[in-house]
Amino acid sequence: MAVIAICDANILIDYSKSDISIIKKISEYYEQVCVPDIILQEVGIISDEQAKALGITIVETPLELEEVPSLSYQDRTCLYYVKHYKWDCLTNDVALRKHCVEAGGTVVWGLQMLLKLVEADLITATHAEKVARKINLVNREINDIVLQDFLDKLENNDL
Repeated sequence: MAVIAICDANILIDYSKSDISIIKKISEYYEQVCVPDIILQEVGIISDEQAKALGITIVETPLELEEVPSLSYQDRTCLYYVKHYKWDCLTNDVALRKHCVEAGGTVVWGLQMLLKLVEADLITATHAEKVARKINLVNREINDIVLQDFLDKLENNDL
């Protein structure tokens, strides 16, 4: 388990819409969960005060970021922290994941984080399933195939 994680917008959005308490659990799993200020602004549904109450550390967006054509400015901010500090990256963004892995970083999918929380006894498998099903309803990217793959891993204790 890494000590620090940087969290992308899509993870915050999914958990804010499905069960915001999961963000607090992620903050318990990691020593520190950081979110760049620009991403918190992008999400727009969590205030700075709420973020802090959930255990999130707000970090500044670096002034100079390398140009990576396939990544948004926000994603390049996450990549910066992975490259410079080797933080885990929590994201569902395929392009960001690719660049983080190429930079030697560890990347965790949103639903994969639920499995980690179950394994660490921070949430129950039943709770994880309920949250995953809610995410499936609010995020079209987490389709029925992705959901079923998650449920299979959860059922088989493939944590």
